[in-house]
Amino acid sequence: MAGCLVDPWYVSEVSATAKPGVRHSSDKDVQKGGNVTYLAERAGLDGKVAVITGGAGGLGWPIARDLALAGVQVAVCDRDPDAVAEARSALHEIPISSYVQLADVRDGQAVATFFDEVDARFGRIDILVDVPGGSFVAPIMDTRPKGWDAVIKQNFLYVVDTTQQAAARMRLQGDGGSIIYVTSIEAHRAVPNRAVYGAMKAGVTSFAKSMAMELGHWGIRVNTVAPDVFPTPAAVPGWTPEDELRPENRLSDEISIPLRRKGQGDDLSGCVLFLASDLAAYVTGTTLHVDGGTSGSSGWFHWPDGSWSCIIPDGTARTLLDSELSVD
Repeated sequence: MAGCLVDPWYVSEVSATAKPGVRHSSDKDVQKGGNVTYLAERAGLDGKVAVITGGAGGLGWPIARDLALAGVQVAVCDRDPDAVAEARSALHEIPISSYVQLADVRDGQAVATFFDEVDARFGRIDILVDVPGGSFVAPIMDTRPKGWDAVIKQNFLYVVDTTQQAAARMRLQGDGGSIIYVTSIEAHRAVPNRAVYGAMKAGVTSFAKSMAMELGHWGIRVNTVAPDVFPTPAAVPGWTPEDELRPENRLSDEISIPLRRKGQGDDLSGCVLFLASDLAAYVTGTTLHVDGGTSGSSGWFHWPDGSWSCIIPDGTARTLLDSELSVD
C-alpha cells in the first residue's frame, strides 16, 4: 500500500448525491429583486465571487454547485479533466457567471495564472474554499521523503499559496471576505498509517487560526470544516451508493456514527454556505465538525445489544472469536 495514493477530493466521478447537471431536492434557485427571501437577504451571498479549488469533483462539486445556486459567481479549478468538463457544463445551466479551469494547485505558477484569470473575469474575490487533499496508506517506517513531500504539498503548501493570493485581493477590496479550508477529522485525532497526512491537516487547522488573527483587521474571516466518513469512488475504490444499503454497512454506521449514516455532499456544502455567508459574520478561527457526531463520540460506540462502550462488549467479542474459530 506504500505506493498507493488515496485522494478523496480529486475524482473524475462527482459525489453520488450531487452529480453535475442533476437537480436535487435540496437545490433551491435563488430569488432575486423584490422577492429576496429573509434567509437569502441575511446570507448576503447573491452576486459575490467565490474561488473553489478542487471544486469540479468529489466533495468540491456540491460546494461549487450550491454556491452557484445561492447566486454566487464561481471560479473553479481542478486537476481532473473529465470532472472539469462535467462541472463546466452543469454550471452553464445555472444563471450565474462561472469559470471552470483545469489547474493543479500543487503547481504555484498554475495557481498564479488561475487567480490572474479570475481577476480578468470577475474583478474581485469574496470567498475562497480550498478542498483538495489526499494521502497514501503506509506505516511511517515504510515511507520515504519523496512521499512525505508529496503529502505536504498536496495538503498544506497549496493552502498557504491560495490564501496569500486570495487575501491580497480581499485586503485591497476593503470589504472583508471569507476563507474556508476543508480539512478532516484526522486533524483532531491520531491517524495511524497516514501520520504525515494527519499532521498536515492539523497544520491547516492551526494555520487557519493564525490567519484569522492576521487577517481579521481587514474583516477577512478564516475557518475550517472537518468531515469524517464521506465515501467517494476515489476514497473507497469500487464504491457505489448501493454499497450503503448492504446490511453490514448499515450496521457499521449504526454502531460507529451517532447520526447512523455516512456523510453526503449536501451535508458538507451546507456548512460551507453558512461560513461563506454573512450569517457567519462573527465566526472566525474555528472548526465546524461535519461528521455526524463522530468527533463528539470520541471512540464511544452504540453496540447491537444497546450498550454504549468504547471497547468491544464481551458478548460481541465472543461472537467475533467464535466466528474466527469456525473459519479456522
